[in-house]
Amino acid sequence: MIPKAVLFDLDGTLIDSAPDIAGALNDLLAEEGRDPYVLAEVKRMVGDGVHRLIEKSFGETGRTEALAERFVELYTPRSSLLTFPVDGAIGTLTVLREAGIKLAICTNKPDVSALAVLSNLGLLPFFAEVIGGSSGLPRKPSPATLLEAARRLDVLPSDCLMVGDALPDVAAARAAGIPVVVLRDGYGPHDAADLGADAILDSLTELPLHWNRTPEPTSGS
Repeated sequence: MIPKAVLFDLDGTLIDSAPDIAGALNDLLAEEGRDPYVLAEVKRMVGDGVHRLIEKSFGETGRTEALAERFVELYTPRSSLLTFPVDGAIGTLTVLREAGIKLAICTNKPDVSALAVLSNLGLLPFFAEVIGGSSGLPRKPSPATLLEAARRLDVLPSDCLMVGDALPDVAAARAAGIPVVVLRDGYGPHDAADLGADAILDSLTELPLHWNRTPEPTSGS
C-alpha cells in the first residue's frame, strides 16, 4: 500500500550529521578537560537524543542537563558546516511530495537544531511538520512524536510509514502501529539486520520502490 504520510528520522536517515555532532561534542569534551572521541565512536552514540549522548560520552557526572545545554550552544551554529543530505534524499523527497504524500520529521534532535540544519540544507520546505526532542513530548522509543505527527497530518498511524536508521525509530514505530523501514548504514550501535524493521533500504532512492514491489510468485503458481 502507498502510505498517505511518511515520517522521517533525521540524523543518519536524511542527513549525515555525525561530523558536526562529533565536532561539537569534542569541543565540549575539551572544555571539560576530557579526551575526544573518533567519528566512528560518535556514530554509535547518536540516536537517543542529546541527554543520552552526554550520558554515553561523559558517564555519570550529575551535570547532564548543563552539559546538554552547552552542547546545543556549541552544535547549533555549526550544525550544517560538515553535514549534508544522504544520497538520494532530495530526489526522494521530491518524488514523495509530487505524489501527494505528506511528510514530517520525528527526531530526538532538539527542535532548534533540527530546524536550523533542515533550513540550511534546503530541506525544510519538504516537511509539513517537524517534531523534535525538545517539543515537550517523550522522545523515541516512545511513540508520542510519531502519533502526534500523524494527528497533525490528519492521517491514521496505520496509513503512515516510518523511515529511520536506529532502534529508537523501530521501537517507536512498533508502539505506534506504524510500518517501519530502516537505512542500512545509519547510526547507533546495532546492525540494520538486528533492528526488526519491515525492510532495509540500501539507499533512500529505494523508498518509492518499497511499496511498488510485487511479491515473487510461490512455486506452482
